Amino acid sequence: MRILELKSLIVFNRTEKSKSSLSTNPVRRKRRKARTGLIAGAIAAAALIGGQALAQAVKAPPDVSATSVFVVNADTGQVLYAKNENKVSRILSLTKLVTAYVLVDHMGDRLSETVTINWPHLTRGSTAGLKRRDVWTLQDLLYGMVLVSGNDASLAIADYVGRDLLAQEKKRGDSMKRFVTEMRTAAKALGAEQADFADPYGLSPANVATARDIGLIAARIFTDQRLLPAWACTTRTLHIGGPKARTVTLKTSLELLGKGSVIGAKTGSHVSKNIYNLVMAWRAPNGQTIVGVVLGSKAHLARYDEMHAIMAALLEDFPAMAESASGVAPNSDCQ
Repeated sequence: MRILELKSLIVFNRTEKSKSSLSTNPVRRKRRKARTGLIAGAIAAAALIGGQALAQAVKAPPDVSATSVFVVNADTGQVLYAKNENKVSRILSLTKLVTAYVLVDHMGDRLSETVTINWPHLTRGSTAGLKRRDVWTLQDLLYGMVLVSGNDASLAIADYVGRDLLAQEKKRGDSMKRFVTEMRTAAKALGAEQADFADPYGLSPANVATARDIGLIAARIFTDQRLLPAWACTTRTLHIGGPKARTVTLKTSLELLGKGSVIGAKTGSHVSKNIYNLVMAWRAPNGQTIVGVVLGSKAHLARYDEMHAIMAALLEDFPAMAESASGVAPNSDCQ
């Protein structure tokens, strides 16, 4: 059990040096991914040895309608609740967690670079209101994807980053396919072994993962100071350039953001198929970051009720988390 906790801690609680390394140097990035792969392999080996002890430590979650549940302490890697956590499911817009991660991990401090919007970036479903010949910064596209789940913003990000990856590799090819390949690589490096993607926003049925996969991905994202402000933000005013220059204010549809201890959340929904997913991160009273995932809840409101039930049960089942900690950092502001 000590081995598992130590290995998990390495994955979930990277040093400040690695978090602040925004270099786009491909050699450094390959080395970092190789190290991450070795760590993930060590965790898998330790899990085979200590799997029985781990299973005994993980509790069943409260009774919920969700098909799968996974709750993890993002600061320590301790798994708290699990239910069908290895069942592969459609993840829908939860896909955008990985799109956001690849954007920031690859572009680093280049988020001020601008993207000229064109027809391939415009699509159906939820959008951030992109128009042809608009000029958006990558930073603003990130907010357009996160706050209002913009499929169009996701496509613009994927196209731009995919082109940059191909240019660095001195290759020609489809920028979208290159980006999706990078999504798969990034997910595997974060320990999401069964995650797979066909697009950067989640409309394809081929975008799948387990609750455990999403929990591992979210545990990294919601403790990454480069990304956390975007997820914690409830509104964002953007200044769009181009022939139809304008100022727009985006407001999240997630009412739970900005309330209480919640520091980030993302939904994924398919109303006609009655699929409702939610991933959420919050601060426990002891200051630690907890990530919860529910996949396949039976109704829109049910996923929120079920997550709140998990939050309440957590403090009873794990009393140490209910102890207030002094000097706990406040939730990140929208930047």
